[in-house]
Amino acid sequence: MKVFFDTNVYIAESLLGAAAQQMIEATRRARWPMYATGYLVDEVGHVLSDDLGFSRRLAKLAQRRILRRCTLVEPSSADTVPDDIKDTPILQGAVTCGADYLVTNDRHLLALDPFKGLRIISMQAYYHLLVERGMIQDTPT
Repeated sequence: MKVFFDTNVYIAESLLGAAAQQMIEATRRARWPMYATGYLVDEVGHVLSDDLGFSRRLAKLAQRRILRRCTLVEPSSADTVPDDIKDTPILQGAVTCGADYLVTNDRHLLALDPFKGLRIISMQAYYHLLVERGMIQDTPT
């Protein structure tokens, strides 16, 4: 399985921790390749420091974690997200790497599921997929 996590997954990991971190670590333990783009790495830094007001240090740490875990791809897809052009680079990255899953909570991307063999699923759906496969323990809420 190839996985492309959207920016919001890495923001959740940096700020909220638990579930997003569990999903990423379970994906790594399964040795499922994870992919990202330079655009995504830059966007994570921008959102954390500029939009949310967290330190540049936190933003850099989040970016380094992505670079350490993921294979970077240069999007070559011409696909677009008609309802939100800012989401286009994320879709293009996932399509270019041949991802099986694009994990996001972005409604514009989720509305495209399925897309050219790519499953676009929410963080919650991906979490449940990992639980069903026995890759993480479901914790009571």
